[in-house]
Amino acid sequence: MKLPSYYVFIITLLMMGSSTIAQGGGIETDEKEKPSERLNFVSETNNLTQNEDDSVYPQISSSSENIYIVWQESVGSYGTSNYDIFFKKSNDSGETFGSPINLSNNIGFSEHPQITSVGNIIYIVWVDDSSGEREIMFCKSSNTGKTFSNSTIVSKNSMGPNHVELAAEGQSVYIVWNSFDKEMRNIILLSKSDDAGKTFAELREIGIANMETFPKIAADADEYFVTWDKKNDKDTEILFIKGHKNYNKMHNVTNHSKLNDEGIDGGETQVAANADHVLVSWTNNMPVDKKHVYIRNSINNGNDFGNIVRLSSINSSNVENIIIDGNSYIVWQDNIYGNQDIFFTKSNMNGTRIDKPVNVSNNTGISECPSITVSRNGIHMVWEDDTTGNHEVLYKRLSKFS
Repeated sequence: MKLPSYYVFIITLLMMGSSTIAQGGGIETDEKEKPSERLNFVSETNNLTQNEDDSVYPQISSSSENIYIVWQESVGSYGTSNYDIFFKKSNDSGETFGSPINLSNNIGFSEHPQITSVGNIIYIVWVDDSSGEREIMFCKSSNTGKTFSNSTIVSKNSMGPNHVELAAEGQSVYIVWNSFDKEMRNIILLSKSDDAGKTFAELREIGIANMETFPKIAADADEYFVTWDKKNDKDTEILFIKGHKNYNKMHNVTNHSKLNDEGIDGGETQVAANADHVLVSWTNNMPVDKKHVYIRNSINNGNDFGNIVRLSSINSSNVENIIIDGNSYIVWQDNIYGNQDIFFTKSNMNGTRIDKPVNVSNNTGISECPSITVSRNGIHMVWEDDTTGNHEVLYKRLSKFS
């Protein structure tokens, strides 16, 4: 299947203001235009899959000039097929990509992969039911994706695991997911490795979600950071905890911090961390026709957070972010023009300067589920797109600066 060629131009799309929640008060809006660095598209949109059926839920990571991408792909006849987890890499900052590798390759349903990398090591997790039960599978590569270990189960003694996420720093690997306890409450579980994924410690319960949710995790130096959303009678809370790589030295595990204020509903949270800078983002659930992206920054390693900043948008979802060198890079999907497009912006450390968003996908199809990474040579994004008539994984690279 051939992807129609099209060029994406940087255009000014949204008047970007910041909205903060004043202490004890309502929303304050600053409409002053912020100076911004010009971001250039340095690659055309690249269809990485060209699958006759569907390729969905892509995720991306990078290390030096290596770009790594995983996704969930339909195999077999459409409508009767299962899904496997595929991997593809570039050794030249996204200029070219190698052939895909089927990592799961089993008779079960493999879904929602996640990927992270540290140096030459790549870690990948996904949800799989090939054993007859839902399990969290883990595999790694120690040679930049040339070969991978056999997949292993990390969710033993976990009931109905789902929505897995992972992070890594040094030799530490953290995996977090939804599960159920004996009372059928929805809980957040954490598994951790101190030896680059060779072994994993006993599972830890770090929170109760009340209903199914998507926990997110980031790691930096000796600490990790987890966010998730928890519904109550009034709204949806964005909860945050901070923990130490030593399981016996945990922070705020029983005293979760709530990051959103009354009237600012939460959902689809995301977290990133780098060098004492922690960024939490989310999209609000209500009202349905006006879902905004919100961010909140900490510059003291998650000990406390600054004001809530709203990124003006129409109906946003699936926000992701990453922090590099004090800058926050944020991507999400929005239907400002009547169909879902992928938008990108960049913010400074405390959220006082935010670039105007640019439309990265800018096509007639539905573009969704974006993922972002930043290397020394650019900003790399992937997303799921149905412009060709089925779902494909598309890739695009931007320069950091003009």
